[in-house]
Amino acid sequence: MTDNKTGTGVRCVIVTPEMTILDTHSQSITVPLFDGLRGIARGHAPFIGRLGVGSVKINEDSGQSSHQPQSVFVSGGFVEVGQNTVTIITQRAVASEEIDVEEARRELAAAQAIKAAGDEAISKRFESVASARALIRSAAK
Repeated sequence: MTDNKTGTGVRCVIVTPEMTILDTHSQSITVPLFDGLRGIARGHAPFIGRLGVGSVKINEDSGQSSHQPQSVFVSGGFVEVGQNTVTIITQRAVASEEIDVEEARRELAAAQAIKAAGDEAISKRFESVASARALIRSAAK
């Protein structure tokens, strides 16, 4: 891991209302904002953004081209960037390797089976389906 005080890395903290899911250092981080992905490295300008649904990629520079980034699925929330620290606050966070694909598929089927009438119900159904699909994609990577 890279030391945030003397190294070239960025600290990444992911928290839910229940617990801290991750607190680590890395070379760069990619977060899923509601309107697209955003990469963050040391020295990034401070900002606060609204998270979308998808995977946070934590890239450690191991010097190996085959190195896979650590991945954590998040479902909405907020991200704050400042002082070479990325803080992610979300309702749901699951390490990609801990995702049960069959359970995610059941979640997708349940979301698709929801009968929706009215704008609010249709929007909620759409969000549930999108979240379940993103969960399945996160598990596959």
